[in-house]
Amino acid sequence: MTARVVEALDAFQEKSGHVLAILPLALVLIQFAVVLMVYVFATGSIQLQESLQYINAMMFLGGAGYTAVKDGHVRVDIFYSRMSERGQAIVNFFGTLLLLVPFLILFWISALPYVLDSWSIMETSVEASGLPFVYILKSTLLLFALTLSLHAVADLIRFGGKLKRRT
Repeated sequence: MTARVVEALDAFQEKSGHVLAILPLALVLIQFAVVLMVYVFATGSIQLQESLQYINAMMFLGGAGYTAVKDGHVRVDIFYSRMSERGQAIVNFFGTLLLLVPFLILFWISALPYVLDSWSIMETSVEASGLPFVYILKSTLLLFALTLSLHAVADLIRFGGKLKRRT
C-alpha cells in the first residue's frame, strides 16, 4: 500500500516535470522576441517582458518537486556517497523530517496569507500596460510548497520503509 502511494506521488512529480519541460523553450523564444522587438523594430512590450517572470517562476518553483524526485538538487556530500544504503536512508529520512518538513511548514504559514491577499484584490502589475495576473504569479509559491510537500511525504514513506525493513 505505501509503495503505491510513493509510486503515485513520484508519478505525479514526473508528469508535472514533463509538462513544465516546454517552459525553457518558451522562455528562450519570448526573450528572443523581446530582443528582436527592441533592437530591430525599436518597440517593446511590457507584457512580454513580464511574461518572462511568470515562465521563470513556473519553471523553477513548479519544477522543484520534479528535481527532487530526480535527486537533482545540489548536495554537498563529503560522507554521504561513501555511506551504506541504510546510512543514506537514515540521512535522507531525518534530513527530510528535521530540515525539509519544518521549512515547508514555515513556508506554508508565510506564503498562504501572502498569496490569498493577492487573490483577494486580484493583484495586477504595477505597470499600466503590464499583465493583470500578479496573483497567479504569486500562486507559484504554493505550487513550490505543494510539490516539495508531496516529495517530502514520499521520501518519509520511502526511507522510513527502508529503515523498518532493516531492523
